[in-house]
Amino acid sequence: MSAKNLIELPKELEQYRSIVEEALKPVVWIDTDVRKTTLFESKFAGDPYFPLSMEYPKSSTDGQPLKLLAQINFAELPKHLSNFPEEGILQFYIDGYDDVLGMDFDNGQNQDGFRVIFHDTIVQDETQLIQDFSFIENKDEELYFPVEREMALAFKVGMEPLSIRDFRGREAYGTILKTLEGNSQVENAFYEALSSTGHKIGGYPFFTQEDPRAYGDYQDATILLLQIDSVGDDILWGDCGVGNFFITERELKNKDFSNVLYNWDCF
Repeated sequence: MSAKNLIELPKELEQYRSIVEEALKPVVWIDTDVRKTTLFESKFAGDPYFPLSMEYPKSSTDGQPLKLLAQINFAELPKHLSNFPEEGILQFYIDGYDDVLGMDFDNGQNQDGFRVIFHDTIVQDETQLIQDFSFIENKDEELYFPVEREMALAFKVGMEPLSIRDFRGREAYGTILKTLEGNSQVENAFYEALSSTGHKIGGYPFFTQEDPRAYGDYQDATILLLQIDSVGDDILWGDCGVGNFFITERELKNKDFSNVLYNWDCF
């Protein structure tokens, strides 16, 4: 990648670089390390930071305590993304005993089966925090939770082009796609280069099916809060799927996480 190029592209796609780079977004990529974490660290799975003074989130359907999917401590995050908090802890909880993992297919913003919680001020005294989370376990039910082992997170910054699977992708790349008709090798390279897979905050999403924003609903939820992909042996959404959370720019600026859009799909 030359000094003037912001992203890497396969050589067969270099002729389309100017179009691809028109909608670049900053992204923070997430690397995982399977290990025990403190209550305060960024993580997938494991025990959350949670003050004793707060009510722990539960499923509105059956009262099952929700399980921590991810925790992002913004003090650990590089200062790379506009409008994101610079400190505080953001948490994503889902119903691990629900076979659709707390997602509402009719209303992706319905937090009955999942919850997004932001802790603006962090209590440092661990005696004021929940220490024992055994109450989340439900031995009478099958666990469908996608993350099998606790993982600490590390972050690196980059830029990412508009995903071909984003609801805006086919229109933005219409000219390119028309040019590539009949050239399956280059077309496959194009789809692979712009698939937007992986764990990330910001950037653009990946879907195995289709963007839930494609039909007019939620189209102002353009910010990717978090994406967790099926990577390695310890993260699996259904049949090699992906989970993602979206928010509007206005709500992110206001630190209002009550209308976050949650979606996951698989092959």
